[in-house]
Amino acid sequence: MNLRSLILFRHIVVTGSLSEAANRLNLSPSAASRLLAQLEGQLSLALFSRSRRNLKLTEDGALFYRQISNTLNGLDEIPLIAQDIRRRARDWLSVVTAAPLASALVVPAIARLRRSGLDFQCTLHIESRFEIESKVAARGYNLGFISLPVENEIIPLDIMPLLRARLSVLMPGAHRLAARPEITLSELAKENLVTLALGQRWRTRLDEVMGGAGLKPRIAFETGSTLVTVEMVRQGLGLTLIDPVCMPFAARDGMVVRPLEGDHWTTYASVHAKGPRAELSEVFLDALSAHLDDQRAAHPEIAETLYLI
Repeated sequence: MNLRSLILFRHIVVTGSLSEAANRLNLSPSAASRLLAQLEGQLSLALFSRSRRNLKLTEDGALFYRQISNTLNGLDEIPLIAQDIRRRARDWLSVVTAAPLASALVVPAIARLRRSGLDFQCTLHIESRFEIESKVAARGYNLGFISLPVENEIIPLDIMPLLRARLSVLMPGAHRLAARPEITLSELAKENLVTLALGQRWRTRLDEVMGGAGLKPRIAFETGSTLVTVEMVRQGLGLTLIDPVCMPFAARDGMVVRPLEGDHWTTYASVHAKGPRAELSEVFLDALSAHLDDQRAAHPEIAETLYLI
């Protein structure tokens, strides 16, 4: 069905005049008359009575107009919708990540941009690893922020490694190992541990580093949330494997983070859909990098455990 004929129909109803409706659409009266006849033929309805000079809606025409008036009014919204989409592409940042990364990195980077005077809006969502990767690939978000490796290598993504963080052990400040500059794997094997469930990233890292040394971790408590493991450590239920990214200084409050012996690191990356990137994405990543530089400068003790790639 010709969209222009529906627009013409609405203008005739509003103005009561075929010639005025034609003028609004830059049509000749004869062309408008043919377009109206075409619409009536497609609908098999007589929309107007032609017994007078000014067209008058028939009963069928009035009923048809009432039924589709909302749709016709919505046609006027199309340019506004397009304008809003263009504005969102330019002024709206959408990020998806895990909860610990949102708190430690993404929110501080957003706040930094806001303090700089940049006028923008932002959506920050927390999703599972699979949802992050698949939705970013489908352009549901400007970018995602994850630890590597990606979970599904089949999904087409542009991956930009940003930083590396050394694996460390989180413990209460009064713990007997808190004074050690590093925690050995053999020492960690003697401690009760709180950790994520099998198959989750931090549990996998724990099993890999301990298993690589021929040791078995003593799992005292399991949970599904990194944030919950931190609170369990705070309550003295055990130690946990973590890194400086997931355990920023502001959240430590009575706890300490000590590096794990050996060359064990986590790499974090931004992930993007294939193709062009939103300008705000690059601005955001610059702010995130600047935040990390500030953290390393303010806390020299983590300078060797956290660095930009």
